Amino acid sequence: MKRMDPRLRSTLRDFSRGFAAKREACFQGLDFERLREDLARMKDQAIVRNAELLDRFEARAQRHGSRVLRARDGAEANRLILDVLKEHGVRKIVKGKSMVSEETRLNEFLVRNGVEPMETDLGEWIIQLGAEPPTHMVMPAIHLSRKDVAGIFAGHLGREVADEIPALVRIARDEVRKAVFGAEAGLTGANALIAENGSIMLVTNEGNGRLVTTIPGLHIVFATIEKVVPTTGDALRVLEVLTKNATGQPISSYVSFIAGPHRGRQYIILLDNHRSELAADPVFRGILRCIKCSACLNVCPVYELVGGGEYSYIYMGGIGSLLTAWIHGLEHSKEIAGLCLGCHRCEAVCSAKIPIADLIVRLKTRLNEETGSELWKRIAFNGMMARPGIHRAAFAAGRAARPLISRGKGYARKLPPWMGKYDRFRDLPAPAERPLSRLFKDWTASPAAVPQGTPKGRVIIFPGCLIEHFYPRVGLAASRVLSKLGYEVELGPSACCGFPPANSGFPAAARRAFRGIVEKTGNGGWVLTLCPTCTTMLKRAGPELLGTEEASRLAGRTTAFAQFLAANEKEALSRLFKKRRDAGPWTYHDSCHSKHLLGASRDSRDLLRMALDREISEMDSSDVCCGFAGAFSVEHPEISAALTGGKISAVKKTGAGLVATDCPGCLLQIGGGCHRQGLDVAVRHTAEIIGERL
Repeated sequence: MKRMDPRLRSTLRDFSRGFAAKREACFQGLDFERLREDLARMKDQAIVRNAELLDRFEARAQRHGSRVLRARDGAEANRLILDVLKEHGVRKIVKGKSMVSEETRLNEFLVRNGVEPMETDLGEWIIQLGAEPPTHMVMPAIHLSRKDVAGIFAGHLGREVADEIPALVRIARDEVRKAVFGAEAGLTGANALIAENGSIMLVTNEGNGRLVTTIPGLHIVFATIEKVVPTTGDALRVLEVLTKNATGQPISSYVSFIAGPHRGRQYIILLDNHRSELAADPVFRGILRCIKCSACLNVCPVYELVGGGEYSYIYMGGIGSLLTAWIHGLEHSKEIAGLCLGCHRCEAVCSAKIPIADLIVRLKTRLNEETGSELWKRIAFNGMMARPGIHRAAFAAGRAARPLISRGKGYARKLPPWMGKYDRFRDLPAPAERPLSRLFKDWTASPAAVPQGTPKGRVIIFPGCLIEHFYPRVGLAASRVLSKLGYEVELGPSACCGFPPANSGFPAAARRAFRGIVEKTGNGGWVLTLCPTCTTMLKRAGPELLGTEEASRLAGRTTAFAQFLAANEKEALSRLFKKRRDAGPWTYHDSCHSKHLLGASRDSRDLLRMALDREISEMDSSDVCCGFAGAFSVEHPEISAALTGGKISAVKKTGAGLVATDCPGCLLQIGGGCHRQGLDVAVRHTAEIIGERL
């Protein structure tokens, strides 16, 4: 169970909101997609040419008087740095901000060997005094209040310190400058190593980087090998995105290009630490595009709740789980990889277009294969979801038990106390009396199911598990809408699409489930989905797993229900919708896959505005995950509960009596949460709302 500090949550939430506004302002008028595509392309090429570029950088740097040393791993890097310090008789060293020194635990190593390191970055110095690890890659002390900082400073100075920002800044400046002028060596990282001229690019905000690189007689640059880029222009590509995406600044306060020692000596330590192996991996090498801007952390719903202290090994968040797997070992990445919701929110802001969530799924597969997986997952994914017969039998048993577990209005009785953490924050639905497949069969026998005139075409509705077994009303509503618009409607197979096992790292089970969907869906007509997760599987994840022409054809025929209507029937619907302003205030929740992978939310919003004849009452952070995320809500119910609570609070603030969404999982989570709190709020699927207004 992860610890969630309410004060930390408030701090990170406020920062996240402020960051989003500042970042948006910084990229105003710029083509962020083009900038990051250019950066990703350059980084990919540099990764392929890494050995050549490192050799060129080393040769050029040595011409400028620097000495370049290479380290295979963190232990060797630490020893090289210690050897340099001993050679020059250094007992005190000041450091600029350097995540790579956190990676190798350099400070602890130096202290054990008689060298006193002092951080000069304000945040790093604060957490060094407080004996804490960083909680953010750019702002390591973001979790501390000014009162906390005053207490840390008071302990260090042995006197009372006012918790006033000017006083704290003055203390930090005085202490850091005193240390810098008394130090015998300085150590910094590098934001880029430039092969064409052997210089380094260093980006800082406080000026401490320039002090550390110029005042002591010895300067050590400690950097990792993927930082090398071909030219100064390529380094500027990094810079153009880095500061805007990291802190919402047009440019950082200090950007330095350093070629050789300012005075005295300069050593450059280049650390591999398994990055060469990573660069050779065709699946995971894109991780090395990362420029450590931390934008992914700033938009991550889980990071906002638990912070970097809980969501890290050394590196934080989703990208941290990927780096950890390679740098520190698979066993250390397992826990933090499991904290990823798979919402893909991070990918929308990543400086270098790293498919973080997709790579975490690949990592989960490797973790399952090499370190094992939980028994309940093997039963659920390899057993039930991969085998349609067992899948149907399990839900049939649930329906048979409905009289015992149902408490009316579609909800199940509360779980027993020992399972209470799974429904304490939401009411869970009871299985429907009859599944959609049976209801659909009855409906097709009625005259209403026959379109008037010549059918416009044939459409197949793929319902997904939740709509088939818990929300069949949604499938019937979609069928009626399509029939009224003149389509011949069929129902696709009532089986798992394969996404849950795929997303949890069980690709064999996912292939088996998805192969059955491909075989049973036929070759003709559009396939319309009522669940964004199913859409993602049918259009994207499934074809990648299966790799067949049949799967690719299915992907081309598949689209979300709302996207199909928006593209083909918008004018017809505008004529059919009953114009009556009786809906009251309504709001919309963007499900993760619908917003961040499929781009379907805009179509749903447009259709709902037409249907309800009323403008939307936008909720705060409408695209933040509601907390369902499939197996995530089972593995991390406390985080799921917090996300659901935040979503319901946002709904309350709108004053809306209706919440629309395209995802049955979100329907379960938000609807169950509202019901548990006794709120008079209807949570409905877009298809239901459209059907009611025709």
